[in-house]
Amino acid sequence: MATDRASDHTLEPQAARLGRRFPWLRLLRVHHWLKNLLLGVPLLTAQAWAQPAAVRRLALGFLAFSLVASATYVVNDLADAGFDRAHPAKRDRPLAAGTIGAAPALAVAGLLGLAGLAGAWFVGGEFLAVLAAYIALTTLYTRLLKRLALLDVLALGALWTLRIVAGAAAIRVELSVWLLSFGAFLFLSLSLVKRCAELHEATAAPGLHLPGRGYRRADLPALQAFGIATGAVSVLVLALFVDSTAAQLHYPHHARLWLICPAIWFWLGRIWLLTGRGEMHHDPIVWSLRDPPSWAAFAAVAAVWTAALVRL
Repeated sequence: MATDRASDHTLEPQAARLGRRFPWLRLLRVHHWLKNLLLGVPLLTAQAWAQPAAVRRLALGFLAFSLVASATYVVNDLADAGFDRAHPAKRDRPLAAGTIGAAPALAVAGLLGLAGLAGAWFVGGEFLAVLAAYIALTTLYTRLLKRLALLDVLALGALWTLRIVAGAAAIRVELSVWLLSFGAFLFLSLSLVKRCAELHEATAAPGLHLPGRGYRRADLPALQAFGIATGAVSVLVLALFVDSTAAQLHYPHHARLWLICPAIWFWLGRIWLLTGRGEMHHDPIVWSLRDPPSWAAFAAVAAVWTAALVRL
């Protein structure tokens, strides 16, 4: 696993180089727009890809959500600038490093936020309401929740889940309770990974709080137990879905979907294994996008899902 550690430690230096060459791109975290591809999950699960109007609304919704998300990243970085300067990796962020000033950053954030809300209005009222809920929750997280143990990871998980809710609102389909439940538990587990990784990186002595957060180094075992259990529940929800009426109605070979469970379990298990070793990047999604075994797990999920849809 030595190569895993080496590859993880290359993430932040690469980000630091990006920040020096393209500070605005790093400030707006344009590479994090990939996370907003989650808006497309309801389009796939509802099998609505043949509906041009839905696809157009989803594309505009993706852009609107991404612009708003970038605006919230700027606000969050402004609030965290003091703590980021003491962090071994985050100190290279443009606001923490002083590469970009607070005034121009706020101006750009305001423009992006307004543009995103305008785009959301064209998508539809329900989508706009979900996006407004995302803004409200991320603002509450920045101002208060990030400093409250456990409530912070619940908020992070909810912010991820709102992407799926927004995708369903954009294409105007009813959100499956199965998809919502699976996503909620999965994203809560990944949010706990983030906190555990930050605790591993913390330079504070045991017993002291993680700067800007409500955790101590001594909280690691409990947080890891919560995260592993929550991830296991997400796989259980998926397994129960396979034999549900919904799966039988929408998938000609619904039993094949069961094979997705070991792929997701492997991916989550690998994440938590490396987290326990202190080798996980503080953003497990960014790490997964650079991890070949994770891509293999994603490919397996896509192949099994396609096989369950094919009518033979």
